[in-house]
Amino acid sequence: MILSIFMVFGAVVLFASIIHEIFLEKEQEDDLLIFEFFRTNIIRSGLTRYMIDVTNLCSPVFVKIAFPVLIAVLLIFKYYRKAAFTFLAGIGGLVLIGLAKVLFRRPRPHYPLEFPETGYSFPSGHATFSFIFYGTLAYFVWLSRIPKALKLFLMFFLMLLSLSIGISRIYLRVHYPSDVAAGFCLGYSWLFLLIYYFRLKYPIG
Repeated sequence: MILSIFMVFGAVVLFASIIHEIFLEKEQEDDLLIFEFFRTNIIRSGLTRYMIDVTNLCSPVFVKIAFPVLIAVLLIFKYYRKAAFTFLAGIGGLVLIGLAKVLFRRPRPHYPLEFPETGYSFPSGHATFSFIFYGTLAYFVWLSRIPKALKLFLMFFLMLLSLSIGISRIYLRVHYPSDVAAGFCLGYSWLFLLIYYFRLKYPIG
């Protein structure tokens, strides 16, 4: 628990630091350097199709289907507290993303790799929501009674998937790297606070 509190404190500090650099100091050099690194070292025609598939694992269409299905499955098997947790995680995440985008109003990066995106850029909704959704699944895996080795593997896989979705947004140049980093910080902080609240008030595992 102490480590978790330390990590969420670090996430909040990093989120505040990004806001300071991008919106107060007007610094974008690091973002542009990372874009250039991707352009010269990572972007390949064969990899682009894969990155589009990865980014779609947290697209608005996917989220609109995946969250209700997960809640429905939990309700069918009478995991009512987990269903409530999932509902609050999703709704709270959407509210936080919407408020942040309206508050900061950061334009999208120029010259997207494959397709333009609409809406504001900061923070990355894909990064934020992928951490909330796949982090919720990882938390439920942690609470399960499956063998520890399988549990750790599944949790690692889910977190790696979330990280890959964030990287895909940078690769496709539809978000600045700082948008993605801020999204992960926001998603992690919200998920941690929700886990902490449920553990105190309504234990679900």
